Amino acid sequence: MAPFFSNAEANGFEPKRQFRFLVSFSQFSNLQLMATKAEKPSYEISGVTEHRVLNHTFKFPGVVTWKDVKITFIDAMDPNTGSKFWNALQNAGYIPPTEASSLATGVTKISSTAALGQVKIQQLDGGSILLPGDGDAEFFGAGSTNIREEWVLKNAFIKGVNWGALDYGTDDIVNIEVDLTYDFAQYNVMNSAAQGLAQA
Repeated sequence: MAPFFSNAEANGFEPKRQFRFLVSFSQFSNLQLMATKAEKPSYEISGVTEHRVLNHTFKFPGVVTWKDVKITFIDAMDPNTGSKFWNALQNAGYIPPTEASSLATGVTKISSTAALGQVKIQQLDGGSILLPGDGDAEFFGAGSTNIREEWVLKNAFIKGVNWGALDYGTDDIVNIEVDLTYDFAQYNVMNSAAQGLAQA
């Protein structure tokens, strides 16, 4: 518990904050600043089995399953967020059934994952970090925001999209909710304190 009661400059204690994050799709441009909410990956182990020996029970893990994540985006005129996810559906192989020839075309995993490319959820710090150097603290000023952790969703594709709701009774921003599913997640810790966003 020392970091809570000691000199913060010496110990470098800084909690991760929910509002400091970026979401990126390698196939989409101009969406990083449009995400307003993002769930981090989570998993569960199913099929836990028990082995009983006399007066004791021993448990053994089953299969790891990664849970879907939901990401919320602001819809906008430019960039047109809604059109990007409509195009992703078409690039996944969906064709509206307007004629007989379109009935034979379907969505595949290869095309669905290719439509998004690599999906990353990145946790940021606040920049302006004081770090211990050679006897003195080294200061990284404004614009030195660092990526502290990174989740890469492997083989991610869209499971569902909600393009929001319209209402004459409010002037709220239209939001798009996107449900992503994926095979597994990779967690990367970014240890370079001087790493800026432009270099990440």
